[in-house]
Amino acid sequence: MLVVTITNQIAQTDMKRILAVIALVAGMALTASAQEKRLFDITENGLMYRFEKSNPAAQKVQRGDIVVGEMTLVFEGDTLMSNSGKPQRLTQVGNYTFGGDLTEGLLLMHRGDVAVFGVSADEMAKYVTPEQMPSSYVAGKGMRLFYTLKIDDILTPNDLALEQEQYLAEVRQRKAAEPHLIEMYLNNHSGPWVELKGGVMALVTEQGKGKAVKKGKTVTVDYVCRTIDGFLFDTSKKSVAEAEKSVVAGKGYSPLTYKVGDLALIEGWMVGLDGRKEGSKLTLLIPSSMAYGEQGAQPIVQAYTPLVLEIEVLSVK
Repeated sequence: MLVVTITNQIAQTDMKRILAVIALVAGMALTASAQEKRLFDITENGLMYRFEKSNPAAQKVQRGDIVVGEMTLVFEGDTLMSNSGKPQRLTQVGNYTFGGDLTEGLLLMHRGDVAVFGVSADEMAKYVTPEQMPSSYVAGKGMRLFYTLKIDDILTPNDLALEQEQYLAEVRQRKAAEPHLIEMYLNNHSGPWVELKGGVMALVTEQGKGKAVKKGKTVTVDYVCRTIDGFLFDTSKKSVAEAEKSVVAGKGYSPLTYKVGDLALIEGWMVGLDGRKEGSKLTLLIPSSMAYGEQGAQPIVQAYTPLVLEIEVLSVK
């Protein structure tokens, strides 16, 4: 479904964002038994820590850095989250939320380090909602959340600025290339194309004879949507996805039914379908300004990407 999406921005670390980041991950078992506690050192702020691998001569984590690596969270012997074996950007290091939090642990680390940190569950509970704490948490019992971290890379603010500069240069190139891509597509796909609002191009392959699509009507459609270079990224037809080896596990492949005006579809879809009658079949060439624009729908649709939408109006009620 071509529902408008908004990409998230990396923000300064606070404990709620730490929980949001670790909600992407799951892995290794470790308990807070008295025996294990004796294996840890403890900072003045009460953070338990143990280094499995230490590289003191390597680049050290600083505030403002983004750490890339693997992280596992365990509570009372239960693995809650882990991305073990699949390094990713974990978080941007900010200020402490409280003394002895995970940020304090991150600031002890270097590139290549592997460490385990025990964070007070009682302290964390002060800064998050009850629903964000593990269901087995009991206040006042001295429980700990144990994080195992492996730092594969550290991106500094300068690295991030350069990355952003390169990204913006690529976006400018894509913007400049878009008109040429649209022209080439039309030249290679001849037909009686008709220009609609916002530069949307429509090629009707079958005129319907039923009721017309308009605001307030309930419409059922089959659709196939590709980027202008032919990459299939969404369809209601499983046969199409299977033929192009792009079946998405768990996706319910079936016609889309919606009430016109109630579903946040891309503007090019709405413009192209407005007034079409039941039974119509058409192809829409949608410029990025009428699709996902300068942001795109990352990571699948890049900025300034025109779309090609094949659509069949199955019913209008």
